[in-house]
Amino acid sequence: MSREDFAKDWVPFRDPILSAYPDLKDADLADADGSTAVLAQRIAVLQGTDPAEAQQALHEFLAGPLPADAYAAPVHDNAAVRDSGDYIPDGEDAMADDRRFGDDNTPATPMGRKT
Repeated sequence: MSREDFAKDWVPFRDPILSAYPDLKDADLADADGSTAVLAQRIAVLQGTDPAEAQQALHEFLAGPLPADAYAAPVHDNAAVRDSGDYIPDGEDAMADDRRFGDDNTPATPMGRKT
């Protein structure tokens, strides 16, 4: 996740941020409208901390992994497709025919029978 992603479209980050900062309200996020500086100021007021410290904590949070709902947002489709190769084991071709790995053509054995 990055501050740039947050600045462009903060809506998919709403739930993870509200979970991480339970004192925040929807209105706080709407008022910040993607600005980490404005949001950090509000967090500092709510938590009674230094604004620079709140901004550092917010930046660390935004530098973490992208929340699942944010990753699933349509704006991240190209990145998801590009990164999908990371989940294919070494030596397997993504475009290979996988019929040899399954038992799709083998009839299921009725329950309780061995053959």
